Amino acid sequence: MALSNEIKIGSFVTGTVLLAVIFAWAIGVQNPFDRTFDFYVTYNFAGGIEVGSPVRVSGIKVGKVEKIDFYVQELQSAQNAIALKEPGSAESPKDKAVYPVRLQVSVKKEAIKAIRKDSRFYINLAGIIGERYIEITAGSLDSPLLKPDEVIAGIDPPRIDQLISQSFDLFGKIKEVIQENKGDIAKSIEHLYKLSENLNKTLGWVEKSNLFKTDLSKLTNNLIAITADVKKLTERVNSPEGEKTLKLLYDLLWRLEPLNSEEIHKFFQKEGIRARIF
Repeated sequence: MALSNEIKIGSFVTGTVLLAVIFAWAIGVQNPFDRTFDFYVTYNFAGGIEVGSPVRVSGIKVGKVEKIDFYVQELQSAQNAIALKEPGSAESPKDKAVYPVRLQVSVKKEAIKAIRKDSRFYINLAGIIGERYIEITAGSLDSPLLKPDEVIAGIDPPRIDQLISQSFDLFGKIKEVIQENKGDIAKSIEHLYKLSENLNKTLGWVEKSNLFKTDLSKLTNNLIAITADVKKLTERVNSPEGEKTLKLLYDLLWRLEPLNSEEIHKFFQKEGIRARIF
């Protein structure tokens, strides 16, 4: 009887532990207490993203990458798949199927309001040697919200190997140009050297020339004198006498405006002036 009770207690404890393990596994896999929203993002180059990599919206962590697989598109539907890509982010081969990488992304439902069809999906690096993560920019209010299980294209990250390869190609082309135009480059450098020598000689002559210094001094003094005269003239014009003189000139011109040359000629002849004025 005692042995039977021990067996019962052991079975109960074992069953309890087994249920706890199963329950913990179910919580870790399905996470029923966390309300999430799943959709898919495609890339031609994932740039080191792994399952479990964080997903951020405007710098705030809101989810993670649940699954990574190859999103195979047949030739007849490849053009539609490319049309979803950001211009310049992926090649568009016409003679073979397209095999972009598809990421299953899970985010909190509270953050889905900021994720819209015009949102951008970048692959960023946290720090210099940090982990990779997906950064989502908030979309515009007039753009429709992303739907569950919808597929949207991300923006491929830059590839360091391609940048290095392109840099080597660029340096090679620069080297070829230099070698092909070595003579012209040498002549250009020689001309620049001669030009700098002539410029130094000219500056030295200007610095040593007393005539130039004297002329410059006279020119400066004349400018100072002209400035003083202009200042005096301006002061006189702005004085009451100057304003009165300007008013008299204005009245005189206003009276002479309706007269023409014939009337002025008759006036002078009437006064006994026979000289030919006009």
